This record gives sequence, C-alpha cells and structure tokens, in this order.
Amino acid sequence: MKQVGVRRRDCKTDKEPSTARLATNVPTYEVTFHTGASAPRTEGHYVTNTAGCVAQPTIFDLPANMPPDVPPDGQSLPFFFDATEEGPGAIPTYETTTPCDEKGAKIQKNVAHMDEFKAEEAIFLQILLSLHYNAQLLTPCACGKDSRLRKVACTECLQAELLCPQCWLIKHRTMPTHWAMIWNAKEQFFEKHDFCRVLKKTSIDLSHYGDRCPQADLARTFTLVERNSIHATAISFCRCTTPEGKRGFPEFQQLLRAGIFPGSVKEPKTGYTLGLLEFYHEQRNQGKGSTYNFVLVLQRMADPFFAGSVPDIYVNFLAVTRFHQHLDIIMRRGHAHGLDVPLPGEANHPYPNRPIGFLGVLCAACPERGMNMPLVVQEKSYLRHLHSQHRTLDGNFKANRFFKRDDGSDTALTDGNMYFPNQMEFEKIAKEYVVAEEDKEVPCKAHIGSIRHQGLVKYGTTAVSGVIACACDHAVVGSFVNMLKGEAFVLGTLAQRENLRHTNTPPHGPESPTPTVFSYDSWRSFVVNQLKRAITLFPEEEWLHRLLAAVEGQIPADHINGHGTDCQSFWQAVYFACRGHFHGETAEMLWAFLNPLGSSTRQMTDAARHDIINFVMDAWNMWKVLRQAELLAAERLDALRLFELHMAVVEDLSRQHATEVIHETTKVLTIENTLAAMVAEEREKMRRKAGHGDRPPMVEWIHDGMSIERQQFFLIALLASHREHPLQDTWETITKLRNSLNLDLKKFRERQREIYPRLQLSGLDVDEPELTAIQLPSYRMKHGQRGANDEDSELREAEIKLRCSEANSGILAVRAASLALSAVKKARDLDYQGQAGITRSQWNLQKAELMKAFEITMYNRARAALVHLGHMEKDDEEPYPPMDHRDTR
Repeated sequence: MKQVGVRRRDCKTDKEPSTARLATNVPTYEVTFHTGASAPRTEGHYVTNTAGCVAQPTIFDLPANMPPDVPPDGQSLPFFFDATEEGPGAIPTYETTTPCDEKGAKIQKNVAHMDEFKAEEAIFLQILLSLHYNAQLLTPCACGKDSRLRKVACTECLQAELLCPQCWLIKHRTMPTHWAMIWNAKEQFFEKHDFCRVLKKTSIDLSHYGDRCPQADLARTFTLVERNSIHATAISFCRCTTPEGKRGFPEFQQLLRAGIFPGSVKEPKTGYTLGLLEFYHEQRNQGKGSTYNFVLVLQRMADPFFAGSVPDIYVNFLAVTRFHQHLDIIMRRGHAHGLDVPLPGEANHPYPNRPIGFLGVLCAACPERGMNMPLVVQEKSYLRHLHSQHRTLDGNFKANRFFKRDDGSDTALTDGNMYFPNQMEFEKIAKEYVVAEEDKEVPCKAHIGSIRHQGLVKYGTTAVSGVIACACDHAVVGSFVNMLKGEAFVLGTLAQRENLRHTNTPPHGPESPTPTVFSYDSWRSFVVNQLKRAITLFPEEEWLHRLLAAVEGQIPADHINGHGTDCQSFWQAVYFACRGHFHGETAEMLWAFLNPLGSSTRQMTDAARHDIINFVMDAWNMWKVLRQAELLAAERLDALRLFELHMAVVEDLSRQHATEVIHETTKVLTIENTLAAMVAEEREKMRRKAGHGDRPPMVEWIHDGMSIERQQFFLIALLASHREHPLQDTWETITKLRNSLNLDLKKFRERQREIYPRLQLSGLDVDEPELTAIQLPSYRMKHGQRGANDEDSELREAEIKLRCSEANSGILAVRAASLALSAVKKARDLDYQGQAGITRSQWNLQKAELMKAFEITMYNRARAALVHLGHMEKDDEEPYPPMDHRDTR
C-alpha cells in the first residue's frame, strides 16, 4: 500500500513543520483571511474523506477479542509511549497543535461608557449652550462694506462663521435649503428663517447656476422639502428663449435639472430634493415606517411648536415617492437604455428568457440555463441537485388590506412587471375559477386545514386577507399573489406560474430542462390537482404544463411536525435524494421583513399597496443578491467543517458497531485481508503435508499475539490516565479489559507451548496482565532467542507481513484520530452551555487526544517490530518513518 505524506504549514508561524510523514493523506485546501486589522492569515482544512480511514471507538462495551485495527476508546488524558520498548518506557512531552481562530482576530471595539459622559456633563452643557451665541455677533463683516454687521448664522454648515445677510446669501445661493439663524435684536435671540426671508426679494433662482435669470418674472411662493424639514420659500424660473422659441423650458424640467423633483407637471408649487426621496426610500425599506409619520417629522423639524402652520404635503408626497421609486427602478434595471430592444445584429434582446418590461430582481445563485450555467448540462442523475431550482410557497395573513373607498382610477405603476401578477388577470381568475371538491378536503387529517379554515374568521372582513409568496431557497422573492378569503390552491398555482414565467418567457427548449423542487406546507393536498389546475387556468401555456408535470415536492422541515404520520413518512425532505439540504422554509424568512410594512400598506389603495410591496421587497431581493457571494462562500466553509465533524461521528459509530455488522472485504490491503490470504496459503500447505491437516495456522497465533499487545498498550495508557484523573468509569473499563486479557493470554500461551515446546514461558501476573511479555518472533530476535530452523524463518516472514499491514492500518488510524480531534476542537463551543456542557466537552476532548496518542504509539510499535525482525534499519525513513505528534499537524 502506497504511503502518502501530507505537509502543511504551522498555524502560528510560517516555518515549515517536520519533514516526517503526516498521519493522514486527506486532501486539504487553504483559506486566506484578510481582516484589515492584521496581516493576512492562511488556514488549511480537510475537504474530503478517503476510503479506509477509521475513527476511534468508545471504551465501553469492548469486544472480548479486539482486532489490532479496532482501537478501544478512553476518556482521560493521553500518554505517548516509546514504541521501541516492550513495556512502558520514558514518556516524552505531549505536544498539541493550537488550532487557528476560525473567525480571524477579533477587534475589540472601544465603547464610550456612561460614567465617562457623566464625568464631563458640565463641559457638555457649557459648549452646547455656547452654540446659541457667537462672539462675532454684530461685529463688522469680512466683506468690508460699511454698516454690514455679522448677524446671520447657519446651522447646517459645520464651523461656519457669522456673516452679514448679503454674504450669507452669496455663500448659500446653491444651498438654499440651509436654515438661516438671524439675530433678533429686539428679543435678543437667533431666529430661524428660510433662505428667501434673509433679505427682501430673495428667491431660489434656477438654470443659471444660482444666479437670477435676466428675463425672470417675479418669484412665486413654493414649498421645498428637504431632509432637514419643509421650507415655505420662493422660487424664480428661467425665462430665457429656448431653441424652439418658447419663453423658458417647462417649469417641471427646470426643477428636475436643479435636483428638485416636482410635485406636479403643470405649474408645480411643491418640490422635493432628490436626496430627500432617496433617504425616504431607504428609511421605508429598512424601517417600514409609515409615510404619515415621516411627514410629521419633517413638519416638526420646521417648527416643533406650531407644526400645523407648516404646509401639509402628505397626499402629494405619497404620489411623488411612488412615481420616483418607479423611475429609479427603471433606471437601475437598465430599461431606460433600451434593455428590451435587441442589440445591433442580434435577433433577441440581451436577456431572451425574461419577460419584456420585467423590473424585478431574480436570484443570482439559483441555476438558470443560459444565464449562470450552460444551456445544456450533461450531469449524473445523482448530482442533479447541483443544477436544480428550489422554490417555496407560503401564505401570509399580515400583509392584508382593509376595505377602502376607491374610485378605481389609481392603477399600479408596476402592474404585472414585478412580483404581483397583472391585476385584470388576477381578478378574472379569482372571479371565474371554481374550486374543485377534492381541493376542499385535506387528505392529511392532522394538518391545520388552511384551505378550509385559515383566514375565514379572523380576516373575513378584509378586502385582501394576505398574500401567497413564491421564493427560492436563497430567500429571494419570485412572486406575490393576493389572497381573498384564505389560502386557495388556485392562488398557489398562480404564484408558481408567475415565478416560473420570470425565467421562461419564452420558455427554454426541451434539450435544457431544469429540475425543480417545490416546498409547501399543504403540498400533499396541493399536488393532487396541480397540473389539472394549471391546464384549466392557462390552457395555452404548454411550457408550464411540462414544468409542473416534472416538478418534485416536499413539506417544509418545520411544518412537517404538524402533519400526520403518512405525511411525515412520504413528504419529509430527509427521505428524498438530491435535495441538497433544502429545508423548504425560506419563504418564512420574508415575513419578518414584510410584516412591519403591513401596518401601513393595509390602509392603501390596491394599486399603491402593490407598488409599495413591490418596491420594498425588491430592496430585500437586491440586498440578498449583493451578499450572496459572501454568504455562500461562508456557508461552503461551514459545510466543509460540518462534513468533517459528521464523518468523524459516522466513522466512530461504525467502529463501535463493527462487530454487529458483517462487512464485505475490500481491495484495500488491511490487516484482515493480509491475515485471510496468509491463513488460506498456510492451510493449503498443511493440506499437502501428511499429519498437519488439523493444526491451527501459526499465522493466527501471531495475529492473536499482536492483538494482545494492542490491548496491553491501551491498558497501560488507561492506567496512566487514571492516575492523573481517577474516574470510576475508567477503572471499570480497566478491570473489564484485564479480565478479557487474561483469557486471551491463556489461549495464546497454550498455543505457544505447541509451537515452541522448549521455550520457557514469560512470567504472568493475573493482576497486571498488561506487563506480560508476548514472545513473538520480533521479541525473540530482539532478545537473541531466535532459532535457525525453517519453522522460525516462516514465523518471521509471517510476522513481517502482518506488521507491514499493521503499520499501513496504523497510518489510516492516526489520520482518522487526527480528524476526529480536529472536529472535537471545532465543536467545543457548541457544548459550552452550563457546567454539564463544559464537562462533556472536556471529556470528549480527552478521549480524542488519548486515541490520537494511542494510534501513534501503535504505529511506532509496528515499526519497531519490523526493525527487530530485520526488515528495515532503525534510522530508515522508508517505507515506515518514525512518527510523533508534530507530524500530524
């Protein structure tokens, strides 16, 4: 068996470790962390498991006769023995590998403590009060003009000096939304004024970089809204002759060019800065606050005591923010640049499978033919989860809408172009579709019965009782459909169709199908007539019929607990192949984000509600997509670490129950394979010789001796650990092993008398059987007792073959023990819950360290035996170099 050595860098330094072989040949990968707070840090991780590697068993319920490659487990600190000696020798210092911090160096943030603030309270008060006065007040202005005194301040400009009115206006001609604090000489305080009230006949001038147009008319009153409040100001439009001969460009265009979004097209009297609209959109997307409260805040910032005297912009602000967000999405999605028009020389537009005019954001991580993967994929069926699409369906009854007096004139700006379907199509389906009788009865009697009961009582008086969402397994929304009186299946089918339509318009060809899995809490009932409903609703959309006929389904992992036994047996995700850990609950993640918005959208018209939900959930989709690369990379690393831990657990359980399951032999050159081949060969030789047909094979006697040696070394390790940390369980295990060892030694020594009738047996103490010498050929050769007959030569050759197999298996065992120790160290934090968790974690760590040290000891013991047998020299590095803990880093 070829020995493969793996070398990796030390976690703490950049120096190369020892050139000795590592106890594992598991492939590794390196990850470099760039935290910005320190130098980059590189870590190595195991990525796969290699066939034949083994993990440690427990020290409980040990078989009476342990094979040499099945190590028992322990629960105390490990001890490393010098394997060149027959018994316990000098114990060198045990070295451990300090694991690197997986999350990188943590930066301690400095937080201002309240006691620090309280200690400087007087200073804070003094400086804050001083801001209401200025030492430059009523002193000559820097402009040098006679009788011009400093008496106007600005609260928006940081560290601004006091100026005369004329200089203040010049400085702020392009910043007219800054509030002027003018000194009131009569009342002796700074009084808050708008830009146009600093001097008479002052106005906001457009189209001349802040200067007044020579042809301008008299300024007219105008309400300008900025983030710092609502300004009742005056504005002057440019009246210069245009190339078309008109007297000035339209007023709304002049406002837009100045960065002010007009409140109307014809004779606008209200305007909103673009910065305010962007701020409001971000605040609504994140905070879900109502527009009414936002406007109240703006009014109180203008005048906190008489907010009623500030212009009321609420109704106009609702319309402007909707339209501005609509325009913003058109620009962000590229439709303002002709995205739906084919490129020169091409027949199709840039995204041929997207609906014309679609404004939504789709998941960038979900596999889509022709977008992020080839159109045709040749893949094994058992790997289909790598290019499958996973979709979840779920209903929400908090994003509802009350009955409103609506004349029907308002239409959604995003009607059918984002996540809600076309309103006329929806109303037609909701009005004409007749629910089938089989859809009214839930097959799963233990289920909550959402189709029959949900929403009828609590939300029966609402115009819209909620929404059904269809999302991918990365929690990116694909479609919303209104619910009228509960979670009807027809609405779920409509949600499916809308989601699939976004990536199948026109549909993909039959040569590039995409496996699709749907998850729905009512899936067992929903799937019965899924295809039939789709054919009834959309008879001409054959692409949809083909997709739904081939989809797979499941019930979400959390909802499955509310179903009956049949559902849990047939529709639980863990019972399906190639699901890629798809738990089916990602639609639930949307509701934590959408529910706070429902308190305001339920009071809107249907059109406005559709637009606002589309806009807000589009922001959710965008944030999800922007973070996908980082999150998926982190999840990949977590999955690899979890794989290491799971493999260690699986191998550990397999080893514990190895005697309960009959395993077929493999082609791996293990000690069992070697023993079986040698026994068969020896029996064939004995069959040919008269009088030897019934004699047990001598190779089995050698194998039994090696197995006894293994038990002895493990007993010595347990005894040493028990002296350091006495435990009742450990002592009971020692007693059990000693009883088993005495029985094995009795059989071994009886067989030894037959093989070496003139050899004096070594001393045996039944109270300490672990100290009894096992007189195998390697022991005799070490002590100069080997004979010169042919039988001794055969025994020597037999032990060499078995020792080579033991060394090969020992390398695999050390590798598995190293992986298990690494996994236990990584999982330590998960067990730190109370004293019991800490004790359990320390116990597991001690067992893993003991098993690693024990496997290294047994490998070196096999190598030492080969040296005594003359198979290799003591200083040889090939084929079995000496091993210590440093080689396993």
